[in-house]
Amino acid sequence: MTEKDERPTLSDELFGAKGGAGGREPPTPQGPPSWPDFLGPRPGRREMVLAGVGALLFALIDLIVMWAPMRDRDLSSSAQAVVLVVVAFGFGTVLVKLIGGAFRPIGFGMMLGWVALTLFSLGFATGLN
Repeated sequence: MTEKDERPTLSDELFGAKGGAGGREPPTPQGPPSWPDFLGPRPGRREMVLAGVGALLFALIDLIVMWAPMRDRDLSSSAQAVVLVVVAFGFGTVLVKLIGGAFRPIGFGMMLGWVALTLFSLGFATGLN
C-alpha cells in the first residue's frame, strides 16, 4: 500500500486499496445498457410486428419456390436460390429504400427471414448428413 502523499500504484487502483484510489467507493451497478444512439430511436411494437410479417411473407414465398423440386426432380436448386435472394434482398431493398414508410420494417423482415431460414435449413441439412 502507498503512503498518503505517494501516487497510487496500479495494484492499488485495480484492487481498490483505501489510500491509493483516493478513498473512492466502487461504482454502483446500473440497469441494462441503453439503446445505442447511432441506431436511431428504439423500434416500437408496431415495427417489430411488421418485421415479423415480412419474415413470414418470405417464409411463404420460400415454401412456394421450394415446393417445385418436390414435384419435379429436373429443376435446378441454384435457380431457386437466385430467385429467393432476389426476392429477399431485391424486393426487400425496394421496400426499405424506395417505398419506405410503413413498408420499411417489412423489407427488413424479409431480409432477416432469408437469413434465418438459410441458417436453419443449412443446420438441418448438416444434421441429416
